[in-house]
Amino acid sequence: MIELRGIAWDHPRGYEPLIALSRLYSEVHANVQIKWDVRSLKEFGDMPIEDLIERYDLITIDHPYMGQAHENKLLLNLKPYLSSYVLDVHREQSVGPCFQAYFFDDHLYALPIDAAALVAAYRKDLMERYQLSLPGTWAGLKRFYNEMPKGYYVAWPLCPTDLWCSFLTLCAQNKGRDFIRDYTVDEQAGITALEELKFHLQYLHHDSIHWNPVQILDRMSQEDEIIYSPCLFGYSNYARKGYAPRLVHFSNSPKNPQNDISTLLGGVGLAISAHCEAIKEAVDFVNYVAHPDNQAGAYLLNAGQPGNLHAWKSKESNILCSNFFSDTLETLEKAYVRPQHPGWNNFQEQGADLLHKGLVKNESPETMIKQLNELYKSIL
Repeated sequence: MIELRGIAWDHPRGYEPLIALSRLYSEVHANVQIKWDVRSLKEFGDMPIEDLIERYDLITIDHPYMGQAHENKLLLNLKPYLSSYVLDVHREQSVGPCFQAYFFDDHLYALPIDAAALVAAYRKDLMERYQLSLPGTWAGLKRFYNEMPKGYYVAWPLCPTDLWCSFLTLCAQNKGRDFIRDYTVDEQAGITALEELKFHLQYLHHDSIHWNPVQILDRMSQEDEIIYSPCLFGYSNYARKGYAPRLVHFSNSPKNPQNDISTLLGGVGLAISAHCEAIKEAVDFVNYVAHPDNQAGAYLLNAGQPGNLHAWKSKESNILCSNFFSDTLETLEKAYVRPQHPGWNNFQEQGADLLHKGLVKNESPETMIKQLNELYKSIL
């Protein structure tokens, strides 16, 4: 009997599809059993995988870790274990840049099993009741505030982790994908992004500065207080009838019409620890989870948000999830991919805290960007 241990993240979208596919896999491969533990969403984004590779064979991972994993030899390079045909299938059926995001120095360290980016969430029933239109640009969002009926709010998850994602999104939309060069955030891009965020904070629900996406989506799906959120990681679960008392719909986030870049790419890859002993079985299971048929089948049906384009374009997927996939696919296809070099994750965690404290204290954008770039240099 071969036992593989995996670590997922603590949300039904994160663990239920993996548990379901593990059970199905073991029905066909009776000699393989797969057990899963979970970690919080913050730990998924921030916890060093050095803390996981000796305890777990299978690790759900965020793509900015690829450089760190490569430098410290933490994960198995999947490329030698997958045929060129299989690699081509995953490449061709990638949702936007999801597949390529798990490469570093021509090494493939995970397969995308979950695709996400910052998108907009809204209560369609309330929007229709008050004859409101979705903002397509940031200027449109500024007008939208003045159209909101009394007693309703726009909310934007701006806890440190999510503030960071929105900050990078605005920088990329203003300056282009290369706004970070030589380990330096373009000063003007950063200042403009922070000024934009400070403006919006005046109009948002007062808890926005502390909330993450799940907290906002829980509130939107249980009460009638929040009518729109312009920029949060999408969760197709909330667009499924019966998941929560009230249905939440999703659309593309507002954009800068002068730049054809949408928002920051998220999602989840499934990787294998460099310490895994049952490599053959682990690789086979990772490929099984990422297989197009399983992504559009058991993975989706068990609360998953697939990383496969076939699943995103499936008529059945979109019926199940109130067109979540078709209504946000454009965002995924034009998403901004974060840097992956070693040290980025440490900078990301500390930089998020720095900007969050600066906004709370109402520091000047110029001061915050100067401190941010000093931090970047010090870490690297």
